[in-house]
Amino acid sequence: MCCKKLIEELKAENKKECFENKLTAEENGRKFTIKLPKKSQEKFCRIKVDGCFVNDKNVEKCDFAFHRCSNDDRYFVELKGIKIKKGFNQIVRTITTHLPSPKEKNYGFIVASRVPKSGVDINKLKIEFRKKYGMALKVQSRQIIHQV
Repeated sequence: MCCKKLIEELKAENKKECFENKLTAEENGRKFTIKLPKKSQEKFCRIKVDGCFVNDKNVEKCDFAFHRCSNDDRYFVELKGIKIKKGFNQIVRTITTHLPSPKEKNYGFIVASRVPKSGVDINKLKIEFRKKYGMALKVQSRQIIHQV
């Protein structure tokens, strides 16, 4: 039901295959999982953004977005190699262009194959994300399990 409502809101009737009631996203050994409390009735709609909802190869976008049906929170997920700054930019572009929602509803997650020890200041990215685009940005290697 939640995905159906979201499809209508986003005027994406011709892209229904991009929306599923799922709690995980996985690609190239990287995984993002939403973990619900036992007996939770919480529902999420997973949007496959890259290559489905946004099919233009020349446009920056993250891999997946999850819409929390009870309160309209959005989790923007990028499954990345080691280019953390690029993953950050893809999430920001998705929030600002493709799936806009209020800042207080947005959460960003970058699941990297590994998090480099130097080259990018992840704390600066987290601060920028919190100031301009959402509530929190989490960067971790291989897998993120987000407890709701």
